[in-house]
Amino acid sequence: MKRIWAALAAVFTLCLVVAGCSGSGDSTHSTSSSSSVSNVAKTGTWDKEGKPVNGGPAGADGSSGNNLTKDYCAHNIDPKCPRGSYLGAHVAAHERSGSWDANGNPVNGGPTGADGSTGNNLTQEYCARNEDPACPKGSYVGPNAIRNPDGSHSFVKCEGTVCTNPNHGGGEGTGAWDANGKPVNGGPTGADGSTGNNLTHEYCAQNEDPACPHGTYVGPNAIKSPDGANRYVPCEGTVCTNPNHGAGAASDDHSDGDSGDDPDHADKAPRSAEAGGN
Repeated sequence: MKRIWAALAAVFTLCLVVAGCSGSGDSTHSTSSSSSVSNVAKTGTWDKEGKPVNGGPAGADGSSGNNLTKDYCAHNIDPKCPRGSYLGAHVAAHERSGSWDANGNPVNGGPTGADGSTGNNLTQEYCARNEDPACPKGSYVGPNAIRNPDGSHSFVKCEGTVCTNPNHGGGEGTGAWDANGKPVNGGPTGADGSTGNNLTHEYCAQNEDPACPHGTYVGPNAIKSPDGANRYVPCEGTVCTNPNHGAGAASDDHSDGDSGDDPDHADKAPRSAEAGGN
């Protein structure tokens, strides 16, 4: 009888040892699996639709958890995006991604804006002439921007013969302001997206009008900058009262635009402003 009890005790002890080893092995495996899952959870990436998972991939500047979409990084140069993720506003990041076609028209809502918004349906021309966070970073050129004469997808400032001579890229249908602030082919696109408003740079500097490009309004007394730059500044102090400080040229410009020397233009500006506002 004692032998039987001894045998049973031995078997029981053996079972405990085996179970302990087995449990220890499971514990190690479980810890390893848990660690693996934890590491995966901390790794940011993009899903198949380009949305950030766990904060999205790390940026070129080493930052993480930026929650930027693949579309945003494809259309905006940003150090918080992974190196090599920028494709350009004319490239679709995936099948349903927005972009611009060869003519600068929006496809699938157009490229992602600098503020991360999508589906804005803004043209490349509008974004080249208006500082708008709904446009991709770096797309703004200036209120007088025109399509690059070299035939590329880019826009450049309307300057010299590039603007006034159609053979140099100012081409039919491309609205802008010439070096004197006069409208060419209807003038630049307005902040409301309208075109062909025929408003002068001076008018837009002195009037808040949605038919003028965003950011062109300076004030009701704005004059052309005395430093000769293609911009307008407030009329203040000697800059305004002393012709030798640059007010003379701006004054002449204003009288040309509204006097009998150019009656057609004087009539057009107010009407175009109303049309643009509507």
